[in-house]
Amino acid sequence: MPKILSDEERKNIVSRLKAAANELMLERGVKKTTVDELVKRAGIPKGTFYLFYQSKEMLLFDVSQDYHEQVDEYMASGFMKIMQDHGLQLNADTDLSPYVDEITEVILGAMEITYNSCLKVLFEPEAMNLVLSKLPEEVLIKHRQEDKSMAEGVFENMALAKGLNVEEVVGSFTMILLGGMYKELVGENNVRGSMRNLIRGMVLQLV
Repeated sequence: MPKILSDEERKNIVSRLKAAANELMLERGVKKTTVDELVKRAGIPKGTFYLFYQSKEMLLFDVSQDYHEQVDEYMASGFMKIMQDHGLQLNADTDLSPYVDEITEVILGAMEITYNSCLKVLFEPEAMNLVLSKLPEEVLIKHRQEDKSMAEGVFENMALAKGLNVEEVVGSFTMILLGGMYKELVGENNVRGSMRNLIRGMVLQLV
């Protein structure tokens, strides 16, 4: 008879599986991350894996969503703190120019979370397609409905307040994010400073 797992045990297993998934995606990519390696890294029997996830893709997607939410929450709380600290409300008349450096640091911090997680791997179209192609249709539908992030909402409000094209603004930050992944070309010691300069340039257009 299978062992009945307590809520705490279930939570612990999911946490270990997610940690293993994040590590293996960063080390090997999506294609070379296998269920066998995941359960070995997590220290659980293979049969236990399928009590929680019907496929490796569901686990990879689940952990990527965790980091996506972490980035969004970091951005939203960072912007909220700036607004509260300075008694601001975002509208067309709000002058954010004195706070360019604070806004830049919030965005840079969010991008660094991305670089140090499996989100970095999933920014590659092939990797993301490998995961999404194996997800159940109902999961894909829900993902599309909830895809707009809190971070994008912040950019949208800032862009609209300045009469800028929202999609172009979001696209510019995405391009900066992707460019920052090529550390070997920029030089490891130069990446953060280079990223900060690019982000600051974009922020200056928004304030």
